[in-house]
Amino acid sequence: MIWNKLSKHADLGLLIFRVGFGLGMLIFHGWGKLTGGPEAWAEVGGAVEIFGIGFGHTLFGFLAALAESVGAICIVLGLFYRPALTALGLTMLVATLMHITTGQGSPAHAIKNLFVCAGMFFVGPGKYSLDCGLGRKITGSAAVLALALFLVPGSTFAQHSTVHDELTMQSDILDSERKYAIYLPPDYHTSERSYPVLYLLHGAGDDQTGWIQFGEVRHIADNAIRAGKATPMVIVMPDANTGVRGYFNDVSNTWRYEDFFFEELMPHVEERFRIKSQKRYRAVAGLSMGGGGSFMYALHRPDLFSSAAPLSAWVGPSSVEQYKNTMERWGNDISTVSDEEIASYVKRHNAVELIRSLPAEDIGSVRWFIDCGDDDFLYEGNSLAHIELRKRDIPHEFRIRDGGHTWTYWRDSLPTVLHFVSQAFHQY
Repeated sequence: MIWNKLSKHADLGLLIFRVGFGLGMLIFHGWGKLTGGPEAWAEVGGAVEIFGIGFGHTLFGFLAALAESVGAICIVLGLFYRPALTALGLTMLVATLMHITTGQGSPAHAIKNLFVCAGMFFVGPGKYSLDCGLGRKITGSAAVLALALFLVPGSTFAQHSTVHDELTMQSDILDSERKYAIYLPPDYHTSERSYPVLYLLHGAGDDQTGWIQFGEVRHIADNAIRAGKATPMVIVMPDANTGVRGYFNDVSNTWRYEDFFFEELMPHVEERFRIKSQKRYRAVAGLSMGGGGSFMYALHRPDLFSSAAPLSAWVGPSSVEQYKNTMERWGNDISTVSDEEIASYVKRHNAVELIRSLPAEDIGSVRWFIDCGDDDFLYEGNSLAHIELRKRDIPHEFRIRDGGHTWTYWRDSLPTVLHFVSQAFHQY
């Protein structure tokens, strides 16, 4: 009978089964998880919470991705066959229990794969496999090596910081999609703790990538954290260059960036990422135009920030005429706005004027670090802010160093800024 003759080709059937099952697992499951990066691994690894494991989610997710990708390739080749099936079977077991326990999704696919892995484990890879060709003697030691290769990359990678520079959110206030960048500290993906946050603002002409590309924020923050000079923190860098340039509501209140920042951006990132939302764990800093934003945000909302660090800050317009000239230079049309409206606006958006007029107790509830180079064209405004703070006996740090309005100066400032804001994040 033909059926009896086909049974002689059981090894060929095993090869076909291995290739079909392995490639399907790799293409439709493993590859997407493997290339998804730490955020995707942490989400997948979160399944171990059903066992009461509240740590290492990124590592567990990375191992699951390896089991469904590298493990699937091993199954296709018949190489390290049973260790690969063991890893994949355990992954399917966890997935099955997670679906049953949480009620999220159907366990059908995971439980079918679990039984397939169990059956293939006992049947073996067949003679058309690398395990068979290489001989069984090396299989045990090779399995140990494969396990080491699974573990070392995951634990190593999980200790690296992460930067995303093209994240987006929808703003109803600005009626547009807004970009922002974020720095996540080295242990973010291997812990479950929440972190303090620094809002780091770019200058005119840059966008959310400025501090990453030119400011080298990842390298500097990693070094400061590693050296113990800064506490691990999340750093948020929003784009204030798209649409209307600047960090404030415009004079006619039609472009409300400051409202967007406080009412939409901050709640969005502090909910999406593990960020502590109390005043003592929140700081703001920035350079040039972003230094002005740091001044204004901390002066307008001292209840929200423990520290502010304006660098080479534009302290705001000092007169109606200066404001008009600045808006013309930035391409903003304010021809329909009266001088009286502009005068009122200038008074609320000049740091020196606000330091003179706001309650000293409110200003003093923020720790201030002001830094400007002696060759900077904005030196005068920063010096006046320092003088007004001194007149009112409001504690602050004021630094004058050799340098101008350059990225070299701001890169040198950033480690000190990170150390300064970290002092507030700790108990001091």
